[in-house]
Amino acid sequence: MSDGTKPDGSQRKLAAIVFADVVGYSRLMGADEEGTFAALKAHRNAIDPVIFSHGGRIVKTIGDGLLIEYPTVVAAAGACLQIQKIMAERDAMLPADRRMQFRIGVHVGEVIVDGDDIFGDTVNIAARLQELAEPGGIALSGAARDVVHRHVDASMIDLGPQSLKNIVEAVQVWRIDMGDTKQAGLQAAAARPKQDRSAIAVLPFDNMSNDPEQEYFVDGITEDLITALSLIRDLKVIARNSTFAYKGKAKDIKLIARELDARYVLEGSVRKASNRVRITGQLVDAANGQHMWAERFDRDLSDIFDLQDEITSNIASRVAPTLRRHEIERARQRSTSNLDTWDMYLRMLHHYYRYTKDDTLAALDLCDRIKAKDTDFAPAYYYSAMLVFVGGQQRFVSLSAEVWQDMLRSAERGVALAGDDYHAHAALSWSYSFSGRHEEALHHGRQSLNLNSYAPLAWMALGMAQWANGDHADAAGNVETAWRLGTNDPMRFHFSAILSFVHFQLRKYDAALSWADQCLKLRPTHVQVIGCRAAALAQLDRLEEAQTALVPFTERFPGVSASRHLRNFRWRLQEDIDHYSDGLRKAGLPE
Repeated sequence: MSDGTKPDGSQRKLAAIVFADVVGYSRLMGADEEGTFAALKAHRNAIDPVIFSHGGRIVKTIGDGLLIEYPTVVAAAGACLQIQKIMAERDAMLPADRRMQFRIGVHVGEVIVDGDDIFGDTVNIAARLQELAEPGGIALSGAARDVVHRHVDASMIDLGPQSLKNIVEAVQVWRIDMGDTKQAGLQAAAARPKQDRSAIAVLPFDNMSNDPEQEYFVDGITEDLITALSLIRDLKVIARNSTFAYKGKAKDIKLIARELDARYVLEGSVRKASNRVRITGQLVDAANGQHMWAERFDRDLSDIFDLQDEITSNIASRVAPTLRRHEIERARQRSTSNLDTWDMYLRMLHHYYRYTKDDTLAALDLCDRIKAKDTDFAPAYYYSAMLVFVGGQQRFVSLSAEVWQDMLRSAERGVALAGDDYHAHAALSWSYSFSGRHEEALHHGRQSLNLNSYAPLAWMALGMAQWANGDHADAAGNVETAWRLGTNDPMRFHFSAILSFVHFQLRKYDAALSWADQCLKLRPTHVQVIGCRAAALAQLDRLEEAQTALVPFTERFPGVSASRHLRNFRWRLQEDIDHYSDGLRKAGLPE
């Protein structure tokens, strides 16, 4: 609630302020600087979605501390309780020397807003309150407690008036009794299957050919190994996009494992010369640094698929001793006797993951060339469907009726050829979601997730289907899981865009804004989320801000009306369409 802009451009408003700090961070850094920083990044990946989904805005990080602004103190307290539960769960699964606890302080009052930063006694009091919280606990001012005590299912402990450093008047301080919250976190940790704690990360293999043109081939080998390993039951494989963020960087196995929450790490190299290939690989248990397996393979390229089966068999026997060779369900549909086709497929993947207009068009062209050459090569079909879908969302591809129908046919053909590949079912789920075939979309989203429950793409596919079907609460939970699993995923902007729309439909407009801002940080030109952000501002009666926010949208779609724009939406519930249309019209879009 702004009191107006002052001559210096700053404003005053009422806000709930949270300050979170890691207990003993200096000691942890002194013992293991890089490992502590890696662990903090992993924890942030788990708790950031909680912050955004409660409408929080991370104002800044101060070393290990977080300064967060919330629209209401009820939202702030709810987020803090959930964060402490998640941290209790995560700490329960870590060795004692790697555990990390937050102290959190919560206050509500007026702040001075200057650009993206905030200042004032309210901020200072929140920072001082966290010093009075227990490790893993939350301290609130009396002003915050007076608002939240009816909304928080936990008892409060009165610490009485406290003198806080650099604060003139004493502040009434309360602690939340964290007993039930910590117990819930420990129970959640105990309930998690053991394999959830034993994920494997396959790092990008090194190109030893001294030929940059072979990068696509080496990346393709890594990609295919990830896919093969992900088909092994009970083996959790970190997504390709998360591990490829380390390509070309100095590799510290333990640090990477901590950042990705992985137990095992596979690394190696590839040297290709003429029709021969040499692959070396080693599997490391990052918990103790033990080398579990290392081997070198020299093969003709004609044996490449048998070679990949051999490597995955070896790894499976080390990582999950109960597995048997026959349980390795090799993605045979990727195998082809035509190595020219496979070479084009690897080049297509190289372009697919770059998410630029030129790369999207190049990947689509390669898919078409593969389909013309090998009509039964499944990945060419389901990847072309995904390329059209994502390319259309980014305006890289014109989504005419003919293009849309071709996308549907490609996705359906992909599943027909590769019924046990989660990519194929995800692509078909996307296609059905935005064709109004909601039951089929949900079915294939679930199929994708059943085939690989550690793939962000699968969680997103089911979440998108639920969003289009009107199951918004379920959609929010599943797409948040995609966000957490996709640590470095280039498609993360898409996850946050969906979460913005989902929270809009849940009437949680502050959360919709938080997720829209995350999307626009990753993809500033995401025109659809620009529209959602403007609609959310309008529903909060921040009409002047909404009109300003809508300008890039109307510039991209000159002359568009709300009804014309929403013709392309295939949401099942008319109330969802009407609700979004209402927000756009309030923001200034013509009827």
